[in-house]
Amino acid sequence: MLDLIRSVYTRRLEKIVAAGKKPRHIMLVVDDLIENADSFTEFVKWCEKFGIEEITICVHDFTPELERLAEEFGCRLIHSKGVLDRQRGNVRLNVIAGLGGRAEIVEAVRKLAELVEKGELEPEEVDEELIEAFLRIKSPPDLIVRAGALIPDFLIWQSIYSEMHFLDMDWKSFRYIDFLRCLRDYQRRERRYGR
Repeated sequence: MLDLIRSVYTRRLEKIVAAGKKPRHIMLVVDDLIENADSFTEFVKWCEKFGIEEITICVHDFTPELERLAEEFGCRLIHSKGVLDRQRGNVRLNVIAGLGGRAEIVEAVRKLAELVEKGELEPEEVDEELIEAFLRIKSPPDLIVRAGALIPDFLIWQSIYSEMHFLDMDWKSFRYIDFLRCLRDYQRRERRYGR
């Protein structure tokens, strides 16, 4: 009986989510990507089902095992600082490891300063759009999902207007129904973009 109730509830949530506005880009903050690889493979499939265009998975540490996981996910290593990038069907998958938001901004500012020093750029030409052009991940996440209570230091420039959703579980316990609840919660919020 419990399985029947869960099945009916899941179908109801699917209809609600399918009819509402969905995030274009979801960012996940996790403690251990290697340990939870199967959960993320499922998560990508769920996002594909609902037309979510981009997923960014952020982990704190860059480990040698990340190259193995990149192969498993079908990602390619863009550079040695820990950003993986993959296009799977209509979903773009980014994996960031060991690169905090502050470091990303500092890196962008250094590149701009080098261009100014070489005379290829005037300081007055530096604006928000130019800074954004030098960031690793260009698009802002609409929804940030975090298992745990710590606020992440990833994509701090891009996530200024992102909606945050904290889970009371670890990623291994994250189910399809929890995914649907995240999307429903996102749809219920009134996004004001800082206004």
